[in-house]
Amino acid sequence: MLKITVNADCGTASKKLLLRDLNIAFARADVEGILDKFTDDIRWQIIGEADLRGKPAMREALDAMKNAVASELVIHSIITHGHEGAVNGVITMEQGESVAFCDVCQFASSASKKIKSMKSYAVEIKTED
Repeated sequence: MLKITVNADCGTASKKLLLRDLNIAFARADVEGILDKFTDDIRWQIIGEADLRGKPAMREALDAMKNAVASELVIHSIITHGHEGAVNGVITMEQGESVAFCDVCQFASSASKKIKSMKSYAVEIKTED
């Protein structure tokens, strides 16, 4: 069972809600729910790992990741302004590893509800045994 905690105050801000829902979809490995939030020509840079262009490339990467099952998602903050937004938090996998993440997004326009580019930063949180 996925435990979700959202510390960010999203209120009724549609772009904050979109970023919240995007990260929940990632934690649930909901490929269609993720892809629905992006333009067809999405550029997704996973810093230090990949530079993906277009939904087909993104789908392939997401399909490869969907066996990793999350047990907990904590969203610390969501910030949006104009055509930009960012979200950060921690995702913990069923195997016990935790990853701190930050996604920096650019929307297709100030009024758009679709993301045209995203840079993802992820750092594994080391725990002492």
